[in-house]
Amino acid sequence: MTKVKNINGTTDNLCKCGSWLKHWENFSGKKATYCSAYGCMQQTNLVGAHVQKTTSDMKWYIIPLCKEHNATTGELEVSDSTIFVSANRSETCEKY
Repeated sequence: MTKVKNINGTTDNLCKCGSWLKHWENFSGKKATYCSAYGCMQQTNLVGAHVQKTTSDMKWYIIPLCKEHNATTGELEVSDSTIFVSANRSETCEKY
């Protein structure tokens, strides 16, 4: 399990992909089909959530979360199969 902390207050951050969920799909090469929170099988109301790993890694990442888990303020455990996509637009969708 990887522990992450949701970064709240990022709703107004935009990228060229149209949505952060689409950003995750574009750069993970996957289709978002379920919430990444461990044990959550929610397949609807998914968003591209801004998170930080709770380790010393201070980078911001995008992962798919359901709206309920995206609204949490504490730590979340996410599945080991979760693909973390950089939220840094200069490394991703604005690089080209």
